[in-house]
Amino acid sequence: MRKYLSVIILFFSSIPLHSLAQEQNSKHFIIQGKINIDTGTILMDAGERSKELYPKDFKPASTKIKNGYFTFTGNVKHPIWVDFKIGKIYTSASTAIVDGIQNISIDTAGNYQLPKNDNYVMKDVEKYNKHFAPFERKLSNYRLEYEKLSSIYGRKFPDDLMLKSMKNLKSTYVTNDSLLLSFIKDNPNSYYALFKLHQLLTFGYNKTLGQAYESFSKTLKASPHGKETYKVIIASKPTAVGAKVPNFNAVNMNGVKLNAAIFAEHKFTLVDMWYSNCLPCIASFDDYKSIRNANHEKGFEIIGISTDKTKFVGNWKDVIAKHELPWPQYLDLNGVEAHKYNIRVFPTTFLLNQRGEIVETNLSPIELKDFLKKNL
Repeated sequence: MRKYLSVIILFFSSIPLHSLAQEQNSKHFIIQGKINIDTGTILMDAGERSKELYPKDFKPASTKIKNGYFTFTGNVKHPIWVDFKIGKIYTSASTAIVDGIQNISIDTAGNYQLPKNDNYVMKDVEKYNKHFAPFERKLSNYRLEYEKLSSIYGRKFPDDLMLKSMKNLKSTYVTNDSLLLSFIKDNPNSYYALFKLHQLLTFGYNKTLGQAYESFSKTLKASPHGKETYKVIIASKPTAVGAKVPNFNAVNMNGVKLNAAIFAEHKFTLVDMWYSNCLPCIASFDDYKSIRNANHEKGFEIIGISTDKTKFVGNWKDVIAKHELPWPQYLDLNGVEAHKYNIRVFPTTFLLNQRGEIVETNLSPIELKDFLKKNL
């Protein structure tokens, strides 16, 4: 279980008062907020992807908006990331709160966008966005091409065009990771870049992201967010390309534990991490059945590992039966093993060779089909 770093925040609002137990060495902060609505209540909550930096008893805080202005005050020991919310009509992207005064401006038309924030952590936003302009152009071009193909073929492209589209998308991700690395090398004290790296690691570890972390200054790596990011890296490495897949503590419907020796029985094995209410996971099943039927005798197998919670074990069994999944199925009850290895996005897949080494991760069905065609 992760050790949660203790952060103290005392939030004072007109109605009501929110507080947590005080922590030594915390410093005072003031948020002077401006928003494009006159009245209402604004909520400040822990940023969804940085809750590891908060104490377990953290509670969101709210304050009244008066004539388009609001104020939060309190104490922080180090920069934290928060979201601002107004009922169901607005949620901001996560922004940093630091000690001292910060002026924050919110436009509710920019739902899920960054508020304007003038503190020292957020000062890098404009520079960061400018550095990432090549990625944004590449992503925009990809989307335009995808929309063009969708208008012609609907959701089912010809295989060659779908494969080309997926390769272009993966190339865009590579560009993003490379730009992050180069930005950090030029800005080793950028807290904003550290936050962005922490977000990217949600989707898994690769060597470029590891190099990006190592390029931060010693001071930033020693910060609470730096230490937490390092924990995520250590957790993620065992499921990265080149690693030998860990021994997942998962059992089949008969209670028999998954034995890594099963991977030696086939030239390639796809480990599919899923759960019974995951629609994208289920949407892949028909493709996987087709691919397995065409390649099983050549040495290809699939192993399913569900992360269903205890109350959904019945659903897990029902989905397997409904879709007539012919490959072995195992259960990582409550996602304990997935959490241990920072697997938070589903479906997540690992393609293994006979030695149990991860040769590819998160291949789409069309990419998997292409890989097997070339390697079996």
